[in-house]
Amino acid sequence: MVAFPVSLFLLVREIASKWSLATAVERLRRHSIEICIDDPQSECSSREGSISGVATRRIKHHEHLDLSQYKPLPEKAAVLLTKASRDGHKRLSLTNTLLLLVHLVLFAMVLDFVYRPLLAPALDLFVFRPGHVSHDSAKLHIRYSDGGQLELRYKELGSGPDWTQAPNVPWESAGVFEPPTNTTDFTMTTALMNLRPSTKYIVGLHCRQPTLYAQTALLGSVEFKTASIPGHSAHLRFATGSCIKPNFPYRPTLSPDIRGFASMLDHSEDLDMVVFLGDFIYADLPLYFGSSVEDYRRLYRQVYRTQSARRLMRKVPMVHVYDDHEIMNNWHAGDAPPMGSALAAYNEYNGLANPPSSPNHAYYNFTYGDIAFYAWDTRRYRSRWETGGSRATMLGKEQKAQFIQWLTAVNHTAAVKFVISSVPLTSGWSNVDSSQDTWRGYPTERAEILELTKYVPNLFFLSGDRHEMAAVELPSGNIEFSTSPISQFTFPLIGQFKANIAGETTLHHRRAGHVKYGILDVDTRTDSVPQVTYSLYTTDVHQGKRPAWVYKAKCSSWR
Repeated sequence: MVAFPVSLFLLVREIASKWSLATAVERLRRHSIEICIDDPQSECSSREGSISGVATRRIKHHEHLDLSQYKPLPEKAAVLLTKASRDGHKRLSLTNTLLLLVHLVLFAMVLDFVYRPLLAPALDLFVFRPGHVSHDSAKLHIRYSDGGQLELRYKELGSGPDWTQAPNVPWESAGVFEPPTNTTDFTMTTALMNLRPSTKYIVGLHCRQPTLYAQTALLGSVEFKTASIPGHSAHLRFATGSCIKPNFPYRPTLSPDIRGFASMLDHSEDLDMVVFLGDFIYADLPLYFGSSVEDYRRLYRQVYRTQSARRLMRKVPMVHVYDDHEIMNNWHAGDAPPMGSALAAYNEYNGLANPPSSPNHAYYNFTYGDIAFYAWDTRRYRSRWETGGSRATMLGKEQKAQFIQWLTAVNHTAAVKFVISSVPLTSGWSNVDSSQDTWRGYPTERAEILELTKYVPNLFFLSGDRHEMAAVELPSGNIEFSTSPISQFTFPLIGQFKANIAGETTLHHRRAGHVKYGILDVDTRTDSVPQVTYSLYTTDVHQGKRPAWVYKAKCSSWR
């Protein structure tokens, strides 16, 4: 972002300098001086004397000359100067012009990549997607700015283990409601209630225009499957990962996309949900535009306007946690600005469609049949990392107490448990950034948590953040699947993952790949030992069509 403008400035300055000198030679060609420019290709650059008895001397760039003191040159000298002038113009028109065009194109690409949120703010964006879907309800996130009353209509598509098609099921109306306003950037979250468990639905969003004929128009539709009844056996298949940036790696296009979401679409037919692990936007990279709510909203609109995001989220419900780049890099300052603006935009676009949580908190828990989830907020309540033996917290007192209560409750009531953390627990990433920002920087609280989870059967940690993938058996015996980026850069030369350290066992590690995400298949319909399978997908292997690595966890009886 800095190199291209500087390089372009230096090139333009060089071109202007050579143009001025070539023009000066043309003007001087009939005066009594030969201009010898400091150029190794010039015929007179290596000498200073006379041509046909006429005085010559070398001049430098930008030297001022009084032309009135010189007499016209003889024809031989004039021919030499004319050739030098012509060669200077020729070099300008070929090499330098080509370089200038290349620099201008590259600079335009940089401007497009960096400033597209300002140049194309997507103010007319329309969003209609399912958020958290329970056994009897579904949250629906809407962004609509054109006015007119809205109506939800829905019907069953099928139910049962074989997805029996529901014949001639009529559409039902969930009621008419007012559209969102600009106070929330035209976003809102509503809910469908009294749904049947383990049933597939289609929902249409309609707009009622205030016309003479009260016409309605279908704005969009979504599909989803409701969860199994809490406590009942279930089969769940979901994707997980973190870190996305539209149009990375960069390609010149009028319609930026997210390659990781595009790859997920290949597996979306049998996905029940996506658990997004943070860094949905990058508020501080490559440029921090400001701390207002609109500065953050603009970046969310950039993600939701991509074709792959719209297609994926219409078909697959998505739940979220946030991480530092939804605020600012390595955030640990609590509610200090710009946290208020960042959280407001996050809730408008992602947070309010999550499972229910305590008032004014972003951490939450939910179940899918007898599969339990707890999602941490690892940013808002953390203190500064531990230094010199000082105690530090990442979860805060209230959140940690609630998590311990949840852990006790699900220990023998859920067949499989997943704890969602935006940053990894493994100590394998050990550079300066990782040693402060991940759980490695909070060893005391990490040890307290692992001391509890080692007694909980079939508990797994899900994390992202590092732009790498690692599957690690932690000292507690719990396995962590840390997967990222879904669509972002990697760190080929920074840091090194250290396998099998501090009582950990590394099952798999992969650094390469701008697209990496995991898909977990969880089946608790067996007797008392559930089946959990993790599959790593990356477009570097099999073009993301088949797994690059598969791991079948060794689960135990939990009843």
